[in-house]
Amino acid sequence: MNTSVERINAHTVKLTITVPATDVDTAIEAAYKSIAKKVKIPGFRAGRAPKPMIDSHVGRETVLAEAQDELLNSAYNKALESESLRPIARPSVDEPALIERGKDFEFTAEVEVRPELTLSSIKGLSATVPAAITTDAEIEAQIEHAREQFATLEPVEERALAADDYALISFVGTVDGEEYEGNTVDGYLYEMGRGLMPPQFDEGLIGAMPGEERTVAFEVPETSGNPEFIGKTVSFVVNVKEIKAKVLPEVNDEFAANVGGYDSVEGMYAELRQTMDNAKQVGRGRAVERGVRQALAERLIGEVPDAMIKTTQGQMMRDFLNGLESRGLSVPDYLSATGATMEVIEAQTAEQARTVVTEELALEALFRQLDMEVTEADIDEEIAVISSSGTSDPAELRRSWEESGVIDVLREQIIHKKAVEWLMDPKNVAIMEFDADNDSGEGADADANADADTKDKE
Repeated sequence: MNTSVERINAHTVKLTITVPATDVDTAIEAAYKSIAKKVKIPGFRAGRAPKPMIDSHVGRETVLAEAQDELLNSAYNKALESESLRPIARPSVDEPALIERGKDFEFTAEVEVRPELTLSSIKGLSATVPAAITTDAEIEAQIEHAREQFATLEPVEERALAADDYALISFVGTVDGEEYEGNTVDGYLYEMGRGLMPPQFDEGLIGAMPGEERTVAFEVPETSGNPEFIGKTVSFVVNVKEIKAKVLPEVNDEFAANVGGYDSVEGMYAELRQTMDNAKQVGRGRAVERGVRQALAERLIGEVPDAMIKTTQGQMMRDFLNGLESRGLSVPDYLSATGATMEVIEAQTAEQARTVVTEELALEALFRQLDMEVTEADIDEEIAVISSSGTSDPAELRRSWEESGVIDVLREQIIHKKAVEWLMDPKNVAIMEFDADNDSGEGADADANADADTKDKE
């Protein structure tokens, strides 16, 4: 088989593929055998009908068309492999004349392929990440959260209802003067300022004394969870039965013991700092990887194909919808609960997809610039790791993946992995850390020994 490649633009090529007559004849023979097994011709066992009978029964053109489809698919895939091309969209194939026995078969196909972009430079790469040290403010926030969890509600009798109180209320509601299902509630502990009701409801209750009755009315906003009420006037006759104030516990040794069995306040602070430091160290690797990938992507030269972005976004949306389904949520329920819209979600995933694709193309550009290779040993090692978690034999798994094309995806993943490993080496990329309490980015260099003078291979 002969293949010529004409580059139309940075990420589109035109393939002219010529299949020799011997392969054409083989494909035609295979098509006859395949059709003979599928059709029932009176007087002949399955697979035994002679070619003339098959021609008269299904038509010779049908046989040749099946053989041609098989040739197109197999020859196209072989051409991609031989030319090391990675398609990112379906090809546009010309309409060639029907194949003939004893003659070569030639066709052309235009296809968008994964582009081989370049980097402006790999010299002086650096990334800035949050310091993996817990700040005093973060510890205080953790303790405040614990105080909230251990807070108590104490009755208030000598003052009016305030914006941060709790109120034990009963109410009767109407919409445009009409009662509705569930309009009467008795003995409900309502938290002020939490946003459980529109702000007009809270404003109407502020200043009420225990035992006082208030009437609160307002127009139902568009953000309401009851769409049938939107734009209508709702009125509540509210009886404030009791006022309760949230009282936070003092931070003392007793509190420390109740929260986590700590011996003292000092011990609580020390253990919290250690626990949070450990968690930050675990997350630091991910933060550094995000930082170095982004730093490299900023140096990518060339156009990122829309087809790649759309494909990646499509997979992200499928993952999102599958995630909702696994949690038993419908899309309308999710949108209602979060206040999001599909337009916003699609815009966010499109931006995320662009970031992912840009970073991957940058990693591949780095891989080529450093003359890295994916060896057979690399592939076998990855397959061995994957198969170790299941029952598949590594050799059988490799054969299966080579036949299905999954092996190309694995090779791509190894390319990205090797490029990331190079970026994570402090000799190649300087990692700067900054104090989370001072986000100016002017913190100390966490890797002062980073060699920012990495030699360029341009």
